[in-house]
Amino acid sequence: MRFLPHLVEVNEKYRDKGVEIIMATDVDKAPELEKFIADKKLKLGVARVVDVYKLVKAQGYPTSYGIDVDGNCIWRGHPQGLNDALVDGWLKDLRAPKIPRKLSDALGAAVSAYDNGQYGGALNALEKPLKHKDEKVKADAQYIADLLNGRLEMNKAAAKIYRDSGELEKLVALLEGDAKDFGGIDYAKDCASEAKKTKASKAYKQCVEAREKLEKLKPGLKDMKPADAAKALNKLAKEFADTPAGKQAAELAKEYEEKK
Repeated sequence: MRFLPHLVEVNEKYRDKGVEIIMATDVDKAPELEKFIADKKLKLGVARVVDVYKLVKAQGYPTSYGIDVDGNCIWRGHPQGLNDALVDGWLKDLRAPKIPRKLSDALGAAVSAYDNGQYGGALNALEKPLKHKDEKVKADAQYIADLLNGRLEMNKAAAKIYRDSGELEKLVALLEGDAKDFGGIDYAKDCASEAKKTKASKAYKQCVEAREKLEKLKPGLKDMKPADAAKALNKLAKEFADTPAGKQAAELAKEYEEKK
């Protein structure tokens, strides 16, 4: 599966911009699937879907699909065909999903705020509707609240993963995004405060420096002897051992060491 490294690279590059790559398989035996993920050191989401090939009407293997926020298929092709130009084109039109159904007119302000990505404003606009005497209004308000709280919990979980893994640049990007999107509630203030504190930290500055050095080093690796490439990568990995870029450099160094 020569296309796997390519998919992992695309996923890492665009995940923070709203793109997520998930592999689907009809393998229903957990041990086999877990072994495959471990053997390939797979850094992609994997979903088990019964009769997935029939479901998506795949005419060949492997087949990839681009799905937009409304669930529409906007692209179909071989995984290797998933390139920067294609993804960048999608991102130009990327928007947050809107409320997918008609709700009570009493929720106009909350719906409008949600549809425009003003999630903090939407939550504030739900305070009275959630206590409304009309059960229909109340139920519709709870529906929006559940969508917003789900988004909140998902982002909080992602932030925890970034903190625990030392992905501080991704953490700051997420926090700053939520500080803007959830403006008007305490969560947004907490996000802004943590983002500011994190950006001022030594660890964050090292993450940025390591990434920039690795980005500068990468283009020239192909023209270097494997031994020299491995040496340069190991030097960067040692200097920035606790950063994402440092760890990536260590993995790349292993690949060049194998080519010696």
